[in-house]
Amino acid sequence: MPTALPPAFRESWRPIGTRTRESRLVMTSTTAETTLYEHVPTADTPGDRDPRPDDREIPVRSLFAIDLEITPSLPSMGVSPRAVLGMAAGHVKRQFVRNVEADGLCVDGEETTTDFERSDGTAGKRYVLSTSAPIDPHAVCGDHSIPAETHVAVWPTARSYGVAGGTLPLSAPDGLEDVLVVDPDRDRERILEFARTVTPGEE
Repeated sequence: MPTALPPAFRESWRPIGTRTRESRLVMTSTTAETTLYEHVPTADTPGDRDPRPDDREIPVRSLFAIDLEITPSLPSMGVSPRAVLGMAAGHVKRQFVRNVEADGLCVDGEETTTDFERSDGTAGKRYVLSTSAPIDPHAVCGDHSIPAETHVAVWPTARSYGVAGGTLPLSAPDGLEDVLVVDPDRDRERILEFARTVTPGEE
């Protein structure tokens, strides 16, 4: 089931798909259920396409929440998720990059890594990635595309990690300035507030 949106986001955002992926790392396996959300007022602008579970498309203005299950759980192995946050967050970010690249978002590099704090005081990590969204979903990275920025926040939970963030456009391609509204500062604040308040896995 899609992760529920925080109350402040329910009027302007809607879930547009949930995808489940599995991976392995040494002695553990992970199941990541990702819910993607689109911004309703700008859902029909270039780059904001309507992804269905089998499509390779991510809206250039979007939010996501990942319900991450680790088997066996870290506490059952005597490991506190908080204690190994630094190592685990880097692995989660790398797996996230592989997944979104498979879905059609181009990842050009990592810009910054900063500390992150949830609304309940839980400390985590936030990664800012330089990305771009091809206007044509079948185009190759580097072709006609929208420059973007993707934020990935990772924080410890009782048994695993919460992951959330979003993507925002940085500029509109020539000829589309009147169609694609760009406001990076507003979008960054929106993504940060979402990551602070969403609870992945909560229906």
